Amino acid sequence: MKSLMLYAIASLAALLPVGHVIGQTATRQPKPIVEIVKGLEADGYGPFNEVSMDHQNWEVEAIKDRVSYELTVDAKTGEVLGQHRDDPDTQPPANAMPLSKVLQKIIENTAYDEIDEVSFERRYWEVEVYQDLQQHELHVDPVTARIVSDRLDD
Repeated sequence: MKSLMLYAIASLAALLPVGHVIGQTATRQPKPIVEIVKGLEADGYGPFNEVSMDHQNWEVEAIKDRVSYELTVDAKTGEVLGQHRDDPDTQPPANAMPLSKVLQKIIENTAYDEIDEVSFERRYWEVEVYQDLQQHELHVDPVTARIVSDRLDD
């Protein structure tokens, strides 16, 4: 009888998701912006004009096959959920570094915890980053990835 009871308990436990056994459900964290951009570049998108978080998804403005698109990208998987044609905005210069490399250099060369948004404004990438819960706005040269200015954003 004891072995039958142990078998029944083990069988029921095997049916429960791991998160419930531990006491919490497993949740996926959003992918960092640099991973999202790398994936889109691999799919032929670029240059980019803007990448920002909106309602738990990344909103992206980018060119593919010489057509400007606005994309909605799942923040956790990187999957393109939707896209539509968009009016073209000012693009980085032709000799600009790929956006994923610009973002990677910011991560490698600074102490910022998180990149929240990036957009190309006139001559520079405008990048919103966080450090110690304070938001900073960086202006980054699109060709060299050099940080031209760094200021606290109110």
